[in-house]
Amino acid sequence: MSRRTRLTRTQLVMELTARRLQESGLHQGAALSDEEWNSYPPATYAPDQPCSVLHAFDRAQRRVAGRTIRTKGRQLGVITPRRAAHHPGEFSEALRVLSDHLADGPITPAMYGPLGLSETDYRRTVIASWSESEGLTAEAAAQAIRASVGNHR
Repeated sequence: MSRRTRLTRTQLVMELTARRLQESGLHQGAALSDEEWNSYPPATYAPDQPCSVLHAFDRAQRRVAGRTIRTKGRQLGVITPRRAAHHPGEFSEALRVLSDHLADGPITPAMYGPLGLSETDYRRTVIASWSESEGLTAEAAAQAIRASVGNHR
């Protein structure tokens, strides 16, 4: 009989990010033009198209937030606002683990302070810059993301 292990939020975010990249592919290069962006139906952003590592990371956080964070019970006919998708407090650990791994060491205030960036913005920039590395494939990105959890304790 096999025992199922429960993943932490950090592990789940990393796994879903890696799966997204493997399933849809890695998009590198400039952001979409206004014409391309406007061609997508509202609220879809081409769910099966290649995406950047940062986009896959954000999507994974939204999925995990929708499945694991418990809020007050739902009532019929009552619409409750959705929690912020980008890095609420409970997901700051996933951002820290991934950005530290991709930066090959811990990110300190001495790195982002002189630039006038917040810690979150600097960490997101590290992830975005790494994902633009020449020759990076979706499979290699997924392996690196999964490896970041191995260094996490």
